Amino acid sequence: MNYVGWMIFGVVLLLIEILTPTFFFLWFSIAAFLSGILAMFELNLGWQVSAFAIVSTLLVIFTRPIAKKITGESPRKVYVDELKNSVGKVIQDIDSKMGTGIVKISGESWRAVSVDPDRIIKEGEEVLIERVEGTTVYVKPFKGNEEKEVEKA
Repeated sequence: MNYVGWMIFGVVLLLIEILTPTFFFLWFSIAAFLSGILAMFELNLGWQVSAFAIVSTLLVIFTRPIAKKITGESPRKVYVDELKNSVGKVIQDIDSKMGTGIVKISGESWRAVSVDPDRIIKEGEEVLIERVEGTTVYVKPFKGNEEKEVEKA
């Protein structure tokens, strides 16, 4: 009845895989099921553990890159901290009263609000990003001589 332990271990690993958003525990689950099959044929524990270690290692090494590609992890992640103090270009007038405003920063469009709600910033002007809240950037007009480290849009 040694194979029952391997099968239970395989099911537990499979459940962990289902509850986590990775393709990591799946490979160990497959290796546990294979070790359970070896146990059914009454191979000794040394062969079972060796098969588990070798199969899980090979599966992780050779299939993990494929699984990452399938899951579609984004090639570039936007870090909000990078946006602060960078320069963007207004592509839609920023008018707090009208609720309009879009800025292009590093090739990406962001909803924009002026830090001065009474000021309208026209399309084509450059702005300095003061802060980011959610998907909205708070901006002020950028004057080229400001002493800030900035990144051009």
